[in-house]
Amino acid sequence: MTDRGLTLPALRHQLVTAVLTLAAPGLQDADFDPAPHLAALLTDACDATAPVPWLGHTLRTSEEAALTADLGTALRHHLAALPPDPTPTDHLRSPTWLPITTTAAHLARLLVHNDHAATTP
Repeated sequence: MTDRGLTLPALRHQLVTAVLTLAAPGLQDADFDPAPHLAALLTDACDATAPVPWLGHTLRTSEEAALTADLGTALRHHLAALPPDPTPTDHLRSPTWLPITTTAAHLARLLVHNDHAATTP
């Protein structure tokens, strides 16, 4: 792994938390609101639709960027399929939600693995 280090570790934490939450269907109950997690992935901690500029900031490797882009594609399809002003239930019941949880699970595994493998200066 080529670890580019992180210039924004607090945002990395926010990114990992969002991905882990989207990857865990058990956390997605009636009170679950995906909006803050989607915001973290699309604006706050990364731009999942164009993640490469985030390398070295909140993403460690090009593999993380590639899986983040896959998640961004799933998110884009999901958001396009929702009604205007969707409720949390609209998100969870959408047929486009499963690809998000599946892709997030793959990315979550890599993010956590890379965080454990990273060396700090």
